[in-house]
Amino acid sequence: MQDVLEKALEWAMNNLKAEYIELRYENLKKTNLELKDGTFVTFTNKVQRGVAIRVLADGAWGFSSTNRLENLEKAIEEAYKLAKAGAKAKREKIQLAEIKPVEDVVKSKMKIKPAEVNIDDKIGHLKELEKLLKEDKVVKSTMVRYEDASGEKILLTNEGTNIRWDVNYLVQYIWATGKEGDKLAASRDSIGQVDYGWEIFETKETNEAVAQRVLKKLHAQLNGVAPKRGEFPIVAGPIIVGIIAHEALGHLAEADLTINSPFKDLMGKQIAPEFVTMSERIVDGGFGNDKYDDEGVPVRDIHIIENGILKELMVNREYAHKWGIEPNGHARAQDYTFPPIIRMRNTVFEPGDWSFEEMIEDIKFGYYVVDFRGGQAQLNSAFQVGVQEGYMIENGEITKPIRDTSISGIAIEALKKITAVGKDFGIETGFCGKGQTAFVSSGGPHMRFDRGIIIG
Repeated sequence: MQDVLEKALEWAMNNLKAEYIELRYENLKKTNLELKDGTFVTFTNKVQRGVAIRVLADGAWGFSSTNRLENLEKAIEEAYKLAKAGAKAKREKIQLAEIKPVEDVVKSKMKIKPAEVNIDDKIGHLKELEKLLKEDKVVKSTMVRYEDASGEKILLTNEGTNIRWDVNYLVQYIWATGKEGDKLAASRDSIGQVDYGWEIFETKETNEAVAQRVLKKLHAQLNGVAPKRGEFPIVAGPIIVGIIAHEALGHLAEADLTINSPFKDLMGKQIAPEFVTMSERIVDGGFGNDKYDDEGVPVRDIHIIENGILKELMVNREYAHKWGIEPNGHARAQDYTFPPIIRMRNTVFEPGDWSFEEMIEDIKFGYYVVDFRGGQAQLNSAFQVGVQEGYMIENGEITKPIRDTSISGIAIEALKKITAVGKDFGIETGFCGKGQTAFVSSGGPHMRFDRGIIIG
């Protein structure tokens, strides 16, 4: 396939007057399984194969994609014509920040790749997990979804970038509903990996550990009490901290969205206590990990907030030039049918030096929120997050679980109310939608907000 792409790129360079030409090929074999209450409602293997073409001509983008590789030159010409047509109506010409062309082969870090696991073992894994969940009498319905992919991706550009990836990932998602008396509850769990393969299910994320985690959240809701509505001291666990980092703050730091967000006028200013740092970086087990982005830019760790100061944004090459920022590897595309856009990878708050016990010891009454179920945010940083596991804090002790609740606030105001940052660290993996789907992680340490978050 490499020869076919190189030949098409050479043709384009010889026949088209373009500033930039990019060919991104992928060939993935995917398995999708979904087990719902004893029945496999999804059971598919499919191949996803095609080429994404982006052309920058006269300061405008043109994009096309094709799964008919014999028509590759025609598809490149279509993208070129779109760029030329778009340039006529474009007031501001697009320019790209310069990068050093890269030639590299990115090998998978997985020990056991999904393609190496027999389909019977995957089926048995899901059945065992469902069985463990349903051994608990409160569980009335379960859905266990699994997806994996193995294959390759190739990026070629007229600048000389030539990168080939050994692509592998796996995803597991659980939704369990329970009933006890007249109380109903549901809990969710998500696992996504690009660096760890099937071995994750044999070590850290065994079926027993996952089932125990799901059931704990379910029972906490079924046995929970309704919280008081109001503004109380809140200690947020790593998963809740992560959803605030991602949904309420991370999107504001994607440069194409920054222009319409409060971050536009806050760059370089103190927006949080000096002991608060929020990063976009490679994380052990992070679902957003990669060596290069889909423009061939090396992925670079950045501090969005450093010691309380709003410092860096996520950019692609276009916005790196526009903002005068060094490219940092945040151009990502869902697949070959989409052009890359600015996306998060792993958005996390960095650890501090407080123990969990120190955080709660002087709280006479407050709440400990552990995990979320659904959430939304707006570009003014307003957020609302459903809580699927939480507890009361009374006189410095964790007491009763809570149910049927959510937390809300304005994140840029809540940042100022952070009074303690834990020395621990954790993440959750999942998906982010921004017109396209991207693999992401979010997390951090436990954090205490004395005000700024409303519960109930």
